Amino acid sequence: MKPEEIAKTALKKGITSVVVLTGDAPVQHNNNCVDIDGNIDAPSRFLKGRFSTFDKLSSHCLVSTSEGKIVLVLNEQSSTDKFTVTGKIEVAKKFTSLGINKSDVAYSPEQLANKLKLLRSLFVSNLDHAGICSTLRNIKAKVSADVEKLDDRKGNVERNFKQVVESNMPDAIKLKLPLLEGEPAIEIEVNVILEVNGGSDIKCYLESIDAADLIESQFEKRVGEEVGEIEKLVPVIKY
Repeated sequence: MKPEEIAKTALKKGITSVVVLTGDAPVQHNNNCVDIDGNIDAPSRFLKGRFSTFDKLSSHCLVSTSEGKIVLVLNEQSSTDKFTVTGKIEVAKKFTSLGINKSDVAYSPEQLANKLKLLRSLFVSNLDHAGICSTLRNIKAKVSADVEKLDDRKGNVERNFKQVVESNMPDAIKLKLPLLEGEPAIEIEVNVILEVNGGSDIKCYLESIDAADLIESQFEKRVGEEVGEIEKLVPVIKY
């Protein structure tokens, strides 16, 4: 179809502006750069499927093992056809929702008991689940009675209170849950750390050295696996 015929057809359809490319007209570019976010393997998967359309010399990859993050940049100097593909490891929502290893997440014994009551599926043992919920619900009354016996009338009530609270709690509870999104559930030990304020106000924190170590090692493992694939195709820069 000739340009003038295209223009007439467009006008009949109510289109008032038409760009017709003929001959050696400039190549049209995507005026919006592309940003893609995905799982940690998103950059390597994108490369395997699309790398033949990009120039290795205008591409690079930024990697942070501690953040569990990989950022692939293609057509790095282009203002119109730049592609950025970000892959990130995410800590599992089931794990983060408990506030484990978070110093700013505290519960009263009753609050923690109510939360754990609905999470029996995460416990390795139903007996442990029932035991920790019962201990948390009864801890305040039990401790208060013991403090009365230990009060030496010399201002040492709070110190004795803390000692009694700790003795009423199990050393650790065993949970089975995923640590990273998309990964299978594993068994970890979780400690209930108790903090006493004002002599009778108890705060509970959840802490797991197991989980901290495993998450760190998994970050290193998964990032290392992906970098091994990516560095075959583009330069990798670690930060």
